[in-house]
Amino acid sequence: MCVPARAEPLGDYGRPQDSPFIDEFLPWLKNGWGEITGTAVPAAPYTDDERELRDRAYIILQPIELRLPSRFTLAGVDFVELWNLIFNPPSYDVRSYGDTLIARAYRSQAARYAQLTDDIRADTALVGPFFTTAQRVLDADDVRRRSFHYVSQGSDRIGMAQRRIDENRVLISEVYRRFGERIASYRYALETLLVLTPSPAAVEAEKSLYRLEEQFRRVTAPPPVDPSVIVRK
Repeated sequence: MCVPARAEPLGDYGRPQDSPFIDEFLPWLKNGWGEITGTAVPAAPYTDDERELRDRAYIILQPIELRLPSRFTLAGVDFVELWNLIFNPPSYDVRSYGDTLIARAYRSQAARYAQLTDDIRADTALVGPFFTTAQRVLDADDVRRRSFHYVSQGSDRIGMAQRRIDENRVLISEVYRRFGERIASYRYALETLLVLTPSPAAVEAEKSLYRLEEQFRRVTAPPPVDPSVIVRK
């Protein structure tokens, strides 16, 4: 699978590795970003599944092709990129991956197809784990919502919990949409390679793409939420 061309080590699920330096000396970068941006709102603590959901979402929300890190990289952790990928996903260009694959230097056209096939298979392995975690989060949110009846009216805890429910739903919806865009990217890349550099290797790439499409068809998007909901913590 394509991995970002950077020297920073990657942690679980392709996220930037946690940094003891940041944890010790600059914890506000991870936990108090809103204190310097003025955008934070009170929110419930993350559950284990909600943290895992965000870890898995990180690699899926990234464009497939290589991306350069921002200038705000400290101790191996690019916090600007992490924030933007999860909370303010950039617009997605379906053609970018295929164009990048064509522009890169390879020794043979078979290597391009091999790269495409590897990337498709890597995404296939991401679908099940993400949406299994997402379902656990949605189930827990249903429990949250039902518990509102047992909390004193007007409690600010209800507002905090509702914001987390909305945040989870928006994040899952965004990842669902991004999976569809990534599949479209692979389809465009395969068609481009077939036109420019036909090869028998296209057969295996096509089979891999079909398996990814089948895997994705087995999952469903969460119920829609108000598009005005802004995901932030």
